[in-house]
Amino acid sequence: MAGSAVLSAGAGLLGDVAQLLGSVQAGGLVGDVVPVDVSVRRPETLLPLTLAAAAMWFVLQAIEAAGWVIAAALGVGIGLRPARRLAKRERFCTAWGEAVYFAVQVFVSYRLFSGTSWYWPSSWDTLTEETPEGHPSPPVYRCAREMRTYYAIEFGWYATGFVVLFLKKRRGDFLEMLSHHAITCVLIFTSYTYGYIRVGIVVMTLHNLFDPFLNMAKCCHYALKGPLHVLADINFGIALVVFLISRLVMYPVVVYNVWFHNVMYPGKVPVWDATADQWICKICLVMLYPIHLFWFYLILKVAKRACKGGTVQNDERSDSEDESEPDGGTGPRAAEDGGSRKRKQK
Repeated sequence: MAGSAVLSAGAGLLGDVAQLLGSVQAGGLVGDVVPVDVSVRRPETLLPLTLAAAAMWFVLQAIEAAGWVIAAALGVGIGLRPARRLAKRERFCTAWGEAVYFAVQVFVSYRLFSGTSWYWPSSWDTLTEETPEGHPSPPVYRCAREMRTYYAIEFGWYATGFVVLFLKKRRGDFLEMLSHHAITCVLIFTSYTYGYIRVGIVVMTLHNLFDPFLNMAKCCHYALKGPLHVLADINFGIALVVFLISRLVMYPVVVYNVWFHNVMYPGKVPVWDATADQWICKICLVMLYPIHLFWFYLILKVAKRACKGGTVQNDERSDSEDESEPDGGTGPRAAEDGGSRKRKQK
């Protein structure tokens, strides 16, 4: 019985992904309106999200495997001792995996949702709500099939990322990344459960815009030498501007709309008359902002030293450091830690 349920959920997920790819090619939402039926009270409804997380694990492994091939072709770590070369290629593959995933997600989001009326600005959405007779709460919400698939994939990616944090070597920004992934998973699951999918997609897009540029800057730093290393500086500069606009300027606009505009329950004051699920979403959205401010502070420190030194490379760890020393991080904290260690060495 359980096996047939898993097979059915897997076949459904594959069909949803096929529909999403077709809609991306068409440039808009063309799928059917489908129910978003998920509840912790009914574990069988969690199967699609669980399978999405498992699928994204294999997707991540495939992307990083391609990254290993590219790292070898580009000669990443050539001339270093084997352990250092392996560590540097692992960092390259981690950055490559995130750069590819988030670039694809931003492209998919733009193709599917940019032409919709609710894409910006967004607050609580108005998904169709219905409660069939005899159906347990919460009510069943309906949305475009592609939106449900996009949500499942995004949840799968962050759930996988949360697990990977414990499997790979601890990095300088481990606690910040752990908090970020945990809050994001709670936000995605809660908004998915209670039908707040449209505002969730907007929040995801704003967060995803920054990551391709930062991770491409890392890839260029690890792989390129000489004049070509300027590509790392260019990507880092773009990442700084995108982070400022998307996460520190545009994101608070969404949070404001979520807190002070309530179109799901007209006539109520959204600040005080929010439901329990809305409070969870609102508090989690606010909790992400201090993390953004902290990361931007670190990015500015890296940029300041880069301007003085002429390149972002001056803020990364030296490849000649001891192999037994803990590795740098993958987030903004990584360059900050590297710069601090260099000052101590001087």
